Amino acid sequence: MKGLLSSALLAGLMAIASPALAQSEPQISLELDSEMGAFENKELSQGPVKVVASYQPIDFEADLQADNLQLDLYYDGELQTSITETVFMFGSVDLNDLDSDGIPEVLLQAYTGGAHCCMAITTYTWQNNQFKPIYFDYLDGGGGRFEDLDGDGLMEFVTLDNAFFYTFSSYAGSYPPSVILTFQDGAYIDTTNQFLPRLEATAWDMYQSMEQRQEDGYEINGLLAGYVAQKIRLGQYREGWDLMLSQYERDDDWGLQIYDKDGNVIEEYENFPAALEAFLQDLGYLDANGNPRPGVDRSPVVAERMR
Repeated sequence: MKGLLSSALLAGLMAIASPALAQSEPQISLELDSEMGAFENKELSQGPVKVVASYQPIDFEADLQADNLQLDLYYDGELQTSITETVFMFGSVDLNDLDSDGIPEVLLQAYTGGAHCCMAITTYTWQNNQFKPIYFDYLDGGGGRFEDLDGDGLMEFVTLDNAFFYTFSSYAGSYPPSVILTFQDGAYIDTTNQFLPRLEATAWDMYQSMEQRQEDGYEINGLLAGYVAQKIRLGQYREGWDLMLSQYERDDDWGLQIYDKDGNVIEEYENFPAALEAFLQDLGYLDANGNPRPGVDRSPVVAERMR
């Protein structure tokens, strides 16, 4: 009996000294997986925001793939809105205070299916007494990640410029330039060229990859397209362009023809440099006169995402 009383007393003292042992912290992250079981009314909470999630894994043998995730968003204990989404294979729901204002954003990431595509990422931020959705266009390359790059309390979303996939090479042969967005004042702002050391590191990795690709004869033009854009971000356009001119594969015609939705050729370029210049102008990395624009806005935020 004495031993039992001592154990109970010790446990009570530990609970008082360490409240975390007595009561677990609220859950703020939820991973979704097609192999996990279905669940209902699983709660995430942080500060005034609560999410109640219900999930049913996709039945891949069924003909119809319907919405299989429901999120109920609460603020100060009151239901504000309900959301449905289709999540293939995997996804996640997270509460993350992106701008350190004490009110977390709800981050929903859902894999939509496909060989390399896509991640559908939506941010729900509390503004004007409602949850405002901010949609990203569908993202290849794993989507991206959230990280406070400069420690200022504002989170960055680090991703790639998806326009460069498949344009001058296969998916594997592409090497898109960096895109970095900072969340501030309830919106994502393209701040890519404010993070020069990170851009330099990526440009250096691109440069080192060129030699190996030259040796392997492997789709170097897809890499060079991204490299020139990365050098534009760094304010080193001429250096990047001159290197591209010395390294590009002359016999590669990938990307030299532009097609309409019916498969008809609507534009044709003499060589890769001409096609790349037009492509960079179309995206805004170069202006109409061919001058570089390091501060080009390549944010994937869209007004509405087609489902």
